[in-house]
Amino acid sequence: MMNPTLTHLELCTYCPKMCRFSCPVTLASGREALTPQAKMAGLNQIRKGNEPWTPETTEPLWACTGCRHCSNYCTHGVQPGATLFAGRAEAMRRGVGHHALARYPERFRARDERLAKRAREILPKERFAEEARVGFWPGCDAIDKGAGDVLAQLRLFDRIGAEHVRLVQAERMCGGYPLLAAGHPDVFRWHALRVAAELSRYGTVVMNCSACVYALRALYPAEGIHLPVEILHVSEYLESFVARVKPTRAENPRVYYHDPCYLARYQNTILAPRKLLARVADVREFAWSKGDTECCGGGGLLPKTMPSVADEMARRRLREVAAEGGGIVATGCATCKHMLARNAPSGVIVKDLATVIEELSRNVENSDE
Repeated sequence: MMNPTLTHLELCTYCPKMCRFSCPVTLASGREALTPQAKMAGLNQIRKGNEPWTPETTEPLWACTGCRHCSNYCTHGVQPGATLFAGRAEAMRRGVGHHALARYPERFRARDERLAKRAREILPKERFAEEARVGFWPGCDAIDKGAGDVLAQLRLFDRIGAEHVRLVQAERMCGGYPLLAAGHPDVFRWHALRVAAELSRYGTVVMNCSACVYALRALYPAEGIHLPVEILHVSEYLESFVARVKPTRAENPRVYYHDPCYLARYQNTILAPRKLLARVADVREFAWSKGDTECCGGGGLLPKTMPSVADEMARRRLREVAAEGGGIVATGCATCKHMLARNAPSGVIVKDLATVIEELSRNVENSDE
């Protein structure tokens, strides 16, 4: 089982928890059993047969968002997130998966179909196209939590002179990352093949989900799935139009930027969102930011397996802003926006990055450009 990960398991098992301080699940839960070292050591004991494969012994496997913050501080470059996800797949294969994820592939497929239908109902029909030079694929959470941010993104495209961007017309709204997080790599592969076939009709696909950007860029090729399409995060696509983003105010408001883990830490997309935001706002940084960002709690299906811990992670993330008197927090991921917004304290307003730029910018034709 999991031969490529054995070295990581052994290294973690005998480590004195040097990365403990960096794990947001550990800090939010207050449970020593959920430190990266303890989770990895537990999986190692199960692998060696010293503990049985049961829902109880495998429960810690699901206490991880895959954020990779612990790996930032590992001398050996160990990847607990990837290893624990592999352990989840083995647990599912043995029939001892997490109870909150029962029949997850069927639930995922039903949600994907529902959201694809919803997108066609609530978004401008004239913006959809079966093929285009640039296609915008908003992502499942952006559609599920309300279309306001998607509509703001379309207005922003038009405002900066990118009216040619079309909405992707597809039967699927998610890249499939949750299937891997749930321990279903075979179903993920099946789903990814179909997504790749649908997206191959576009030259460039612009996305607003950090995990899906990572999935299409890295996880699809790892599965041998060729996607002959340029995959860009919204901020990366908008970066080439940055000169056309003109502020509406003489004095830009203060806005904190939250880096999504799967965007900043996995893909080093750090400068583009800040460059755009700086055109219309006074950009402020969290103490943990950029490649050292702290997870909002939305990854790894933690909101389903440990919802109270996931919410506490989001609240922890925003306490810093509240302590500074509140303000606006922008983020470049629909999942992060949802997690932070529903846990925001009084005085803290969480918005999508593109929505903030759209609200604080003016039409390019009215500018001096």
